[in-house]
Formats: sequence, structure tokens, C-alpha cells
Amino acid sequence: MMGAPFIAQLLRAMSGILEEHMHPPHTSNPREAKSPGAAEHLVRRRQLRGLLTLALAAILFAILRAGIHRVFTTGWWRLW
Repeated sequence: MMGAPFIAQLLRAMSGILEEHMHPPHTSNPREAKSPGAAEHLVRRRQLRGLLTLALAAILFAILRAGIHRVFTTGWWRLW
């Protein structure tokens, strides 16, 4: 059984990780942050990249779990 000091240390480590991610995004590249709108554009681009990665992971999981012929049945492109 885990002791209380271990759990307290784990919680402190997790709160430190969360605090690091709560700060507003900054750019390390000076070309990307020339205007206030550039930071918002960078955040939107990262959001889009994350959503596309998530969608790709969901499709890949479905294909691995069910097989490609069940996910994309014959003639699936004709439904559009």
C-alpha cells in the first residue's frame, strides 16, 4: 500500500505540471509574434493540428479494431 508522503509528492508533481500548462502560449520564434493577432493565429493553428491528430487517431483505432473493410465498406465514397 502506498504511503501518504508518496501520494502527497505525486499530487505536488501533478499540480506543477498543470500550472506549467495553464500559462498563456508564448512563441519562441520571434517571426511568429509580431502582432497581437499572431499569437491567436498560432493558438488556432495548434488547435486545428490537435483536432486533426485526434480524428486521425480515432480512424486508426477504428481500423485496427474492426478492420479496414468494415470501417470503409465497398462503395462508401458513393454515399457523398
